[in-house]
Amino acid sequence: MTHKEELKKKGYTRYRGAVDASVYEYFNCDRSWKAEWYLKKGHYRCCGCKERCETRDPEGFQLFLDLG
Repeated sequence: MTHKEELKKKGYTRYRGAVDASVYEYFNCDRSWKAEWYLKKGHYRCCGCKERCETRDPEGFQLFLDLG
């Protein structure tokens, strides 16, 4: 099972919002073009490379408006 499949099984969904360059700077990421972020209850996890970065800090992640 791939890491992406494991995240989906645990209830994570693909984060499709914009991620600011400051997030990649914080993680010292030189592969931001490969990033695939997943989100579950305010917990962000990336599976773009073997580092598998994760954070709970929403700064740098585009906020979504609840229009419902």
